[in-house]
Amino acid sequence: MLTQYRQRLHLLGSLSVISLLSACSLSPSEPVELGNSDQLEQAAQTAPSHVAATPQRFMLRGNVTLGHEVSAISPCGSKNQYWLELDANLAQKGTMMTPSPYASIYGEVIGEFVQPASDGFAADYPAVFKVSQLNLISAEIDGCKQTRNNTVAAGNEPSWSVSIDGNTLNFNPLGGTPERFTLSDRTITPTSRTYTANGATLTLNANICNDTMSDSLYGWTATFDKNGKVFKGCATLSADDPTQTWVGDYQGITRLGSIALSTTLTLNADHSAKTTYQEAGESPIEETGVWQQVNDREVHVMMTRHQGRFLVSERVFTRNGFSLHTDSEVVSGRKYSLGKEGLSLSLMVGNHAEARDASVKNGINGSATPNSKVDAALKAYLGDALDKIEPTRYRWLTQDLNQDGQDELLVMTDWCGSGGCTLLVFANNKGDWQFNSRVTLVHLPFQMSNVTSQGWHNLIMPVGGGGAKPATHVLEFNGQRYPGNPSTAPEVSKPDSADTYLFADGIYPAREGVTLQ
Repeated sequence: MLTQYRQRLHLLGSLSVISLLSACSLSPSEPVELGNSDQLEQAAQTAPSHVAATPQRFMLRGNVTLGHEVSAISPCGSKNQYWLELDANLAQKGTMMTPSPYASIYGEVIGEFVQPASDGFAADYPAVFKVSQLNLISAEIDGCKQTRNNTVAAGNEPSWSVSIDGNTLNFNPLGGTPERFTLSDRTITPTSRTYTANGATLTLNANICNDTMSDSLYGWTATFDKNGKVFKGCATLSADDPTQTWVGDYQGITRLGSIALSTTLTLNADHSAKTTYQEAGESPIEETGVWQQVNDREVHVMMTRHQGRFLVSERVFTRNGFSLHTDSEVVSGRKYSLGKEGLSLSLMVGNHAEARDASVKNGINGSATPNSKVDAALKAYLGDALDKIEPTRYRWLTQDLNQDGQDELLVMTDWCGSGGCTLLVFANNKGDWQFNSRVTLVHLPFQMSNVTSQGWHNLIMPVGGGGAKPATHVLEFNGQRYPGNPSTAPEVSKPDSADTYLFADGIYPAREGVTLQ
């Protein structure tokens, strides 16, 4: 049964969500890859009738526990556990590898989250991870403490290995001379991978493989052909997770007369999720569950516990810049509209929620007005790269950063990722703007502090998204330039609202900017 709060949301008919923090309209779009361009398979063309989209398969890595009443994985670095739905053959082989009953071993499995059952052993877990393919199960390595970001194939009799590093095949025969081959082509399907180079080809097929020399099961058989000489063995794909760009806290407020309803969505690195609802003056209501990517613009969020009690609700959010939006949700198999405006949540950055209000009172807006001198400075910075990149959109402003009476140029570009966009700073040298600093992972607005370092004003930057926790950091000029990454700069407990806000309107260039020709 739905709570009165959720019933209220569904019966409103129209939600007007007010974002707490600024967002841009550019959706960070990156290749959907599983490590070295080993792409995750695309979502199925046909989705279940009650769900808006079908998630992509992805890889979970962590400690696996198998037994008569347990089949679970605890992701690396997480305290959460998910039930594993394995085929009987794989479950039996995995159990036989366990050194003692219910002892955990390292595992990497590929699949997707599905709804948990309301009873049985799996009912105690927040979600079921349905395994469609094995990558690795090993009782002899602690993979959570190892870097597992390369696709590797290896075999015995003779002993050999091949790893993929970027665009290179690295062949290492035992006692022989290592060789390097530059890849010319990759063919990727859910059940096979072929890496082609001049003089060598590595082929992987999705089959359980055991090289008889180790206490491990591999998810891929491998064939390496080097100038007609064939090597056989087993392989694993790189175990990185390209969907981590969704990690972050997102928040929005719905105002209904004097009532303010706040919704906060947290997507964690271990794929757990939490939604917190709070009405002004009331205790918060929490739902917990999991999230998974549909594609690089959509994320599927499935809540399975409402105030600790079993309840399945699903939403598919679309990413637009640093905001998430959905028009509907499915609760216990029934679809509900979230009104004409839907539900929008903005990425939470920094640690000063009132920044937007303060910036209006004490800030300098960015400009989308074409300016030949600004264009010239940006073109000089790009040089020969200008003809090799997509057209750049930008916003700009001028401000005296070094107290010499001449305005520096600050250019906010549309070179964006999930953690922010790129800012370029040009120093004023006797009336000419010359490139000085490049700062990535920038969110708007940010502040110019009244405090200086090496004669230049400090920049106070909000940080969030891309896996970084919301916080505020200070960039101090080191005598030559500003640091390039705000997330690694010193943290500020609370920004000074008296400082000047730059790009105070919070408008990103993808929404309204100048296009560099």
